[in-house]
Amino acid sequence: MSGQGAVLSEFVRTSGPLRGQALHRLALTCASAVAKLHARGNVGLRLSHESVALGAHGQVLIGWQPGVTPGSAADDVLAWADLVVFAATGRTDGDPAVLPPALHLAVRQCRQADPTARPRAADVLRVLLGQSVAAAVASVDGLLAS
Repeated sequence: MSGQGAVLSEFVRTSGPLRGQALHRLALTCASAVAKLHARGNVGLRLSHESVALGAHGQVLIGWQPGVTPGSAADDVLAWADLVVFAATGRTDGDPAVLPPALHLAVRQCRQADPTARPRAADVLRVLLGQSVAAAVASVDGLLAS
């Protein structure tokens, strides 16, 4: 893993759970990567605390192999929510109550039992950007186009 930094699980084990801006940056970076991959038709990403590395230049998704495992976009946003809770608590079964309000709302929506009720990754990204719907659409569309 040279040059990529510490895998999230190792980082949290040695440095403790993420808080504040670090947690928000992780959530935002991972949500934007998932949204971008979904826009390109890639699902079943296997996002977890073992597939994200924290590096000097932000978060990096690692271990993603398209088409290797079955999955859906709804599974990916659930995995994103679980990743965020792990990052904030250091536990795979952690309590999302420790999350800030906007992040807590996004995680709660992504963890709904009914996969069809879960938001799209782009919608999660809009919530995390904290912008009006019109500005968020423009921001997300620009991000996904790049």
